[in-house]
Amino acid sequence: MTAFPKLLAAGLALALATGPVLAQETATEEGLKVYFDSGTARLKEDQTASLDQAARLFREGSPIVMILSGSADTVGSAAKNLDLSVRRAQAVADGLVDRGIPVERLQVLGRGNSELVVPTENGVENAENRSVTITWR
Repeated sequence: MTAFPKLLAAGLALALATGPVLAQETATEEGLKVYFDSGTARLKEDQTASLDQAARLFREGSPIVMILSGSADTVGSAAKNLDLSVRRAQAVADGLVDRGIPVERLQVLGRGNSELVVPTENGVENAENRSVTITWR
């Protein structure tokens, strides 16, 4: 295991052990997750901790790239959800750039509702699917 995954695992374990994870942020071994309200790409104040943690882990591990994968639930058209997922990932990218992460080290992806975290029928709201997943390589 390289140094960065060890730091990521240690940082996530520390984050989970030191207190409750806010409803609007989740840390997993696969990375960090930032959640959004339905139909919006606006970051909320309570998501600051996730962005701070991602920036800190990036600086500590110095990965080649940070991947920001946006997604949306199945409410609305596929085209609107693809656009929304890209805007969500870009909002997270902007927040990380504000925290000193070089923009050239960020990769912004939009998945729309093509790769749902929780499979649902069309028109079904699901908070797990309204998110940006932050991973590193």
